[in-house]
Amino acid sequence: MTTLDKPSSQLTKLDLVAPISGEALPLTEHYEPVISHGLQGQGIMLKPLGSRLVAPCDGVITEVAATSHQIKLQASHGVIVELTCGSSAITTHGVGFTRKINVGQRVKQGDPLIELDLINIRKQLPHLDIALLISHGVLTTKPQYGNVRVAEETVLTGIIKQK
Repeated sequence: MTTLDKPSSQLTKLDLVAPISGEALPLTEHYEPVISHGLQGQGIMLKPLGSRLVAPCDGVITEVAATSHQIKLQASHGVIVELTCGSSAITTHGVGFTRKINVGQRVKQGDPLIELDLINIRKQLPHLDIALLISHGVLTTKPQYGNVRVAEETVLTGIIKQK
């Protein structure tokens, strides 16, 4: 019996839906080298068309940047899901990002996280690429690229080893 055959180490998957309407692209196209080289985790990049950023899965909010441009949530099996909006978004001082959640809050897939003032943000930032990352607890990911609608289509599936 291999370790994958044992009940205590079965594989499962975590499907993440589009956190915003737009175009899902390979992470390698993200403007920030730390993200595009996968140093913050595996995932995809989205070029937003919509202004409502929602939870890509059920979980608990574990971290929100003071500027509200970055959110982390813990999903099932201890998986950490991270959303990062824009390149150098810390320079906006939070202007254009309206937070709808707090640390410790439990969210369901599709719950609103951030409202984006796209006109204001695009005036301040050279790029508004959104990274959807799994930074802990996943063996591999399977991305889905193309035009997506918020909370309707799976854009990233993580394969997880159950404990």
